[in-house]
Amino acid sequence: MLLGAKPLKPEQSKNFSAGLTWKGAAGFSGSLDFYHIKLSDRFSTSAAFAVPAGTPNPLRYSSVSYFTNDFDTTTRGVDLVGSHLSRLGDGKLNLTAAYNYNTTKVDSGSTSLATNAAQRTIFEERLPRQKATFSATYDIAQWNLLGRVRHYGAWTDSTGNANGDIFQRFGAIQFLDLAASFKVKAMHTLRFGIDNVLNKYPDEATFQASRGLIYSRNAPYDTDGRNLYVEYKVKF
Repeated sequence: MLLGAKPLKPEQSKNFSAGLTWKGAAGFSGSLDFYHIKLSDRFSTSAAFAVPAGTPNPLRYSSVSYFTNDFDTTTRGVDLVGSHLSRLGDGKLNLTAAYNYNTTKVDSGSTSLATNAAQRTIFEERLPRQKATFSATYDIAQWNLLGRVRHYGAWTDSTGNANGDIFQRFGAIQFLDLAASFKVKAMHTLRFGIDNVLNKYPDEATFQASRGLIYSRNAPYDTDGRNLYVEYKVKF
């Protein structure tokens, strides 16, 4: 065992959440939830330790590190959902809007993640703080029609560049999805749709071409453009 390494132990969490739901007249309903999550003894890797001169080192390692669970984080957020159900013609129209805002902060610790400013920035900002969706579904006879807009807020990733700028900020982006389902039988449903109808792509990832990448592999959404699919579902 490396000097200073400690046996791994389970992570611990303390969660606090509060929420409310409501249902009003004319088909309106919704929910509001707040959460506060404190995680301690989280897993990560230690800072790198140089291999001392004179140490047997047949593979010529310049430094070593080890797994440890010595850093703490706090996550706070809010979820807001609202919907409206109404009759439209011979069918039912359901409109739903959902919004999430959350932040995660590294509180303390002695690992490289807690003490290295670059790694800490990536950990805290690699996911969008804001996400939202707006969807409309229409049910009529054996058909279900869906239209949905997805919104992802800005996020940060490592550029992979050893010199100069080591962060790349990706801006907010929105996607449009469309789908239709047809109930063939009581237990059989055929669904076909298009995700990312407008064929949108995020910004290209700087300094990633050497890895054969155009877009960041850490993106919180699909980076392959428009996607067409067909599904046949059977319930048992």
